[in-house]
Amino acid sequence: MGEELSTIDLRSDPTRYPLTVRDFVMLHEAGAFDQVGRVELIEGEILQMAPMHRPHARIVPLLSIALDRAIGMIDAGLEVLAEPSAELDTHSLPQADIVVADIADEKIVSRGTVRLLVEVAATSLGYDLGRKKRLYARAEVPEYWVADVDGRRIIRFHAPTGEDFAERAEFAFGDPIPSATIPGLVVDTSRLV
Repeated sequence: MGEELSTIDLRSDPTRYPLTVRDFVMLHEAGAFDQVGRVELIEGEILQMAPMHRPHARIVPLLSIALDRAIGMIDAGLEVLAEPSAELDTHSLPQADIVVADIADEKIVSRGTVRLLVEVAATSLGYDLGRKKRLYARAEVPEYWVADVDGRRIIRFHAPTGEDFAERAEFAFGDPIPSATIPGLVVDTSRLV
């Protein structure tokens, strides 16, 4: 027995246990985050989201309404969802600001139904253009928009390739924005000005 113990390295460091979406949902349903505020699961880590300030809270509904109107004009079997949780993989359940998804009867938006994700960045531009963009590209989200509140622009990404998107375009608030992946979808952003 002493010989067996000598081959085991007893000095190993602890390893990180990434939570699964299932773990996270069970914790949420048990009330574990009730006193914490808004949280999301990103790559197995529970992240507390920043408070939503007035500039962010102003843009989200205006852009949601504009997207909903544009979707209604093309009859594409899609719906616009404000701040839903979207299961992108086993360890990621982000809460995007706006999701355009196929109409489906599911509790949590599944990766396969997501057509367009939108993050509104009033204080989180670096995060939305960094870690969130990499996460969405890896999950093969077809199209990702970042509404840069301070820059008064929307940055549109599409064609995910590994850790990034192959295509990028920028539009000023007020410009009509065509979707790169949803045929016929053009969003009027004049109310964002």
